[in-house]
Amino acid sequence: MKKILNRVRDLNYTLAAAVTVAAMSGEQALAVEDIGGTAKNIASQIGEVGKMTVAGMFLVGVIAVGAGLAKLRQAAETQGQQVKYSEGMWRIGIGAALIAIPTFSGMLVASWGGGSITMTDRGGIGF
Repeated sequence: MKKILNRVRDLNYTLAAAVTVAAMSGEQALAVEDIGGTAKNIASQIGEVGKMTVAGMFLVGVIAVGAGLAKLRQAAETQGQQVKYSEGMWRIGIGAALIAIPTFSGMLVASWGGGSITMTDRGGIGF
């Protein structure tokens, strides 16, 4: 009896989930017509996840630099007795590395030919 009451109580959540899935399925059916379109959507979503990861690394790097500066200040106030200077320096180094990742990854993409390859007017391959 308790299971039946729980199912009745959770019926609104089940209906909301069903409506959401039906709405999303209808939109996806209209948006994608073939396998090529699906592959293109997946590729663009993977690219967006990569951009979000790089942005997250940048944000974590900024936070790490701030934490490192706070540790250096704390070490200066205690004159290195309770907090070591190396703790702050490590955090600043890691934060700087995480901040540099977007620039470094952009340089790698540009230098390894991350642009699109097209055929030029003269019959050669251009970037």
